[in-house]
Amino acid sequence: MLKDFKPEIAIIMRSDEVIEKFGLKRITINTSFGPVHRCFIGYIYEVPVLIIYGRFNGEKVPSSQINFEQTIEAVKNSGAKKLIGTFVVGGINPNMPQGSVYVLGNLIGAGNYNIYWNQNTPFHNAEMYEPFCAELTDQLCEASRKMPFKVKENAIYVCFNGYPRIETKAELDFYNKQGWDIVGQTCDPEATCARLNQLCYAAVAVQIDDPSGRADYIDSLKKDIAKSAYVESIKSCRERTTKIILQFLKDYKTYNCEICSKMSRKNNNFREFPDSFYD
Repeated sequence: MLKDFKPEIAIIMRSDEVIEKFGLKRITINTSFGPVHRCFIGYIYEVPVLIIYGRFNGEKVPSSQINFEQTIEAVKNSGAKKLIGTFVVGGINPNMPQGSVYVLGNLIGAGNYNIYWNQNTPFHNAEMYEPFCAELTDQLCEASRKMPFKVKENAIYVCFNGYPRIETKAELDFYNKQGWDIVGQTCDPEATCARLNQLCYAAVAVQIDDPSGRADYIDSLKKDIAKSAYVESIKSCRERTTKIILQFLKDYKTYNCEICSKMSRKNNNFREFPDSFYD
């Protein structure tokens, strides 16, 4: 079926309701890393879309073991040239409560992830000065302004990758002093892989906790007071980002981006050392 269907937009999101409501069909997309079975295609408000159901291919693993390249290759092999990532993240600013929603404007990469590079292809760096497609982000912002809840635009996402834990108080205090908004473990490798593959990429995120709530919960444990962890359900948080995505698709205006496809630094002439040195 995929050969007869070309998605205009690919979206990485988990929404059973959207898949069922719009009757999306599950397909498998083959990649050089193996098949991706969690793909759904169909029309949402007349826009041909590909939804990839999350980032885990099989068993859930630490973020350092997520195969981001496989997911991005599946998007590219589908024919889609635009991709939106949806994220559930941690809060940094104690004044921003759980459930706060953001359209991303930039990111901070704290590293600790690796990308496999096929040695038979020319190497180049992703140009990440502006990591998100301006046009795609603008349309997400327009959709977010129609929401019944407040959405912060141009948010900064700091990404550390690989550790099976959430952030320490010292890390959150440092991030807050820097003026960063939210923290997670998956946006940076995904955005980089998207840019390496010349895709237009944008992202929307929702936070499931905040520093004040985490501190209160830890304090209750110390005092042996029964108290639930101050974390809103992931399902209710995702409902907010899903509403933005649906509004975005309802209002979507097609465009041809001449920028994101060019933002790479090709190095086709790399040599180990001058050929004459082999003599």
